[in-house]
Amino acid sequence: MNLVVEALDRKHVIFLLSDQHNAAIAGFAGDQYVRTPNLDKLAATGVVLDNCYCNSPLCVPSRASLLSGLLPSQNGVFNNMQALPSDRVTFVHSISAAGYESVLAGRMHFIGPDQRHGFEKRLVGDVTRNYPGKSNPIYGNLKGTPDQSKVAIDLSGAGYSSVLQFDEDVANAAIEHIRNRKDPRPLFMTVGFYGPHCQYVCPKELFDYYDAILPEAEDVDEFRHSVHPAIQRWYANRGVENVTVTEMRRVRAAYYGMVEYLDRLIGKIIDEIENTLGLENTVIIYASDHGDSLGENGLFWKSNFYEGSARVPVIFSSPGQFVDGMRVNGLTSLLDIAPTFIDLCSGEKLPQMQGMSLLPVLQGEETIDDQRSVIGQLADIKGDNPSAMIRKSNWKLILHHGYDFPQLFDLSQDPTEKRDLGRDDTYKDIISSLSEELKRYWDVEAIIESRDNFLKHLQILRAWVRATNYQGIEEWQGDIDRNYVI
Repeated sequence: MNLVVEALDRKHVIFLLSDQHNAAIAGFAGDQYVRTPNLDKLAATGVVLDNCYCNSPLCVPSRASLLSGLLPSQNGVFNNMQALPSDRVTFVHSISAAGYESVLAGRMHFIGPDQRHGFEKRLVGDVTRNYPGKSNPIYGNLKGTPDQSKVAIDLSGAGYSSVLQFDEDVANAAIEHIRNRKDPRPLFMTVGFYGPHCQYVCPKELFDYYDAILPEAEDVDEFRHSVHPAIQRWYANRGVENVTVTEMRRVRAAYYGMVEYLDRLIGKIIDEIENTLGLENTVIIYASDHGDSLGENGLFWKSNFYEGSARVPVIFSSPGQFVDGMRVNGLTSLLDIAPTFIDLCSGEKLPQMQGMSLLPVLQGEETIDDQRSVIGQLADIKGDNPSAMIRKSNWKLILHHGYDFPQLFDLSQDPTEKRDLGRDDTYKDIISSLSEELKRYWDVEAIIESRDNFLKHLQILRAWVRATNYQGIEEWQGDIDRNYVI
């Protein structure tokens, strides 16, 4: 079957993919403080998925699910040291085979020697190291701040960082390629940013602005002591049991500044699209791989299934193709990205996909079934027990392996997830029904066995990296002297 047909009649597709963007912190999401005029404009001329979830609240597993259209339990990627097999196709393979010029500018957090997984060109390498056990010197005196550890909070504030530098380089490379490309094929470009992923550091003018206007952070001491024991263990594993409201405020001011900084870069890319490709000829998608809890309920970063971590912002914008200004309240997930992109680009469907194409929804022809479920899975190697989430209707159930009771939230009545109903017998039938459905996708004993086997491989891989001084490929090299906090 020859898929390279009528390529010139198709629209260009630009996929703007950020890292760790809390879905609630955007003007189009209703945040009254953050300045995101460029994302807001995309939302006004496109479709916003208001209830879209990542399928694992961790970088590499989430991106593996996005690319493959499969849950971690199907594609085998559960932590940031694992890789998709190179002999398994992603939606990028399908789009490339369908006649698109496929370009990756910047980050996708691929692990191992295959840094493409379907992309034929790459403009900027990744900011993080692409092989397990390889150190990353580019953070300078901000070493450790991109990780889930207290140092990220301690060193938050006004300043500059390699993360900001990387995103600027990525945006400039994307703009240059769009401006100067000669390829006659339609363009599919993923622009992979690192922000607003921690480090929690932003330029001083932005930090000062948000530090002055943001409200006081909520004291969560009482919540910390009453929350599910799996979450108490989560706090302890990261040393954040006693983060103060002052520290929370500083982190949030820096994070808000990073979101605005990202929005400015996105604005420059959109301007270049308008001037060259033409907005009428281009589909622009914005999404993030997972969120950031930012101190809500005492949580930071990701690796949990609270809304701040698990829900993601998604916008599809294409004048004349989608319903301008529409909000989709039905439940969606990043599993839906692969089939939607393939439909959008007239590619061949992948052999397996667990999501659904949203193209008929974006075009106003269909709606999301109100009984649809979305699934999240987490089995990392940071010391937390494996956990899994199902969201269905207004209910969210979270199973924590090794504990006798789950977490259950009624998001229609409790959107900030303060009232855990998991130990309330009133809801035992709901808990039973949701648990049964979730376990169809969640064989936790098999997952633990697979994880433990992987750790044996990881130990040898790390030793190999140290012994051979393995040099990664397609890695971005930053200026360590530009990392500082005032």
